[in-house]
Amino acid sequence: MGRLAALALAFLGILLLRADAQPQQRVALVIGNGTYQEAGTLANPVNDASDLAEKLRLLGFKVIEGHDLGKRALERKVGEFSDALAGAGVALFFYAGHGLQVDGRNFVVPVDARLDVPAKLRLETVPMDDILDIMESQAATSLVFLDACRNNPFVRSLGRIATNRSARPLQGLAQFASARGSFIAFSTAPDAVAMDGTGRNSPFAAALLSHIGKPGQSINDLMIAVRRDVLAATKDYQRPWEQGSLIERFEFVPADGQPPPAMAQRPAAPPAPEQPAAVAMLERSVGDAASIERFVREDYLVPDTVAVGDSIARLYASPAVIFGKSLEMKDIVRLKADWFAQWASWSLALDPGSLKVVASGSDRADAVFTMSYDYRAKADPTTPVAGRTRVSLGLVMTDGQWRIISETSEVLQ
Repeated sequence: MGRLAALALAFLGILLLRADAQPQQRVALVIGNGTYQEAGTLANPVNDASDLAEKLRLLGFKVIEGHDLGKRALERKVGEFSDALAGAGVALFFYAGHGLQVDGRNFVVPVDARLDVPAKLRLETVPMDDILDIMESQAATSLVFLDACRNNPFVRSLGRIATNRSARPLQGLAQFASARGSFIAFSTAPDAVAMDGTGRNSPFAAALLSHIGKPGQSINDLMIAVRRDVLAATKDYQRPWEQGSLIERFEFVPADGQPPPAMAQRPAAPPAPEQPAAVAMLERSVGDAASIERFVREDYLVPDTVAVGDSIARLYASPAVIFGKSLEMKDIVRLKADWFAQWASWSLALDPGSLKVVASGSDRADAVFTMSYDYRAKADPTTPVAGRTRVSLGLVMTDGQWRIISETSEVLQ
């Protein structure tokens, strides 16, 4: 009974919450382009995309992620995103990197783009409204976050040689001509330029990461909080802006009544002294990794299924957000007990070196890791349920012990 948890804790939400999760399936395409062959390097887009992808997995999204993509690789990721959207309720696109507008249309700039003449624009870039069309045609709710308004050398070089004034490239991004059932957030106002930032994340991405997990918060309230933080961080230089045509309220983390105490927003701490980017990145990636690895190996992966109530109470905060759904302790215990009851035997293995810890202070962290599993159902013990999964846990330290405040997983094979 000691080797319990591969899917026990990681796949519980998929199988037992299937009726709730499938109609609201969430799929995200997250792209960060920073290392440009013809335009130098942007420091933060890959960090921004990586951090947001981890956060979205914790919020129940299936995430398709890409970093420093050339034109063909970017198109393949868009195609993978389109395939994954079949039957999805929510589609999300986040892009950090260079983007530009020409004749009122916005374009993603791949890292291998060579925009030495205006005629190459459509050959070397990917139109953002094409991605939006894919989202709107397949999902009821489409969410777009664009941190792509940075000072763009492509705009300057193309502008010098453009012969058609109406097609002259402009800094920043333009409003989208139409949006049906969508919410589109820009890191700054139309036609304006946003900052890349001096820390690990851009001001816009940092604010988004800070507020996106608050339970019971509408997406409009989220953007108010993001705008307030970005204005403060940039001394009123940069003002995030949005356009939308949603017809229903959207929340990243639903909540009935008051937000769960474990996820309630804490009072803002005084700003820490500025750190060199390398030091900040090291501290962020390491965090309290040793104690979290012990928690994963010795607690999360080996729950006591005889005393399941006590075991779950040690592992989870109440309520906890599992696959985007806020559950009280009694519901978590019932679902976990039902899950364990189906299996005659199982085995699992944590993939060596796969655990990544992202700390946010001394008492909160996100843990992401992959593991293999082999389960045998009581109904058919000869047929294995086997594969690999990526597990994402949101953790909080209470009474000297880590507890889970959010949980999700993504099947890898």
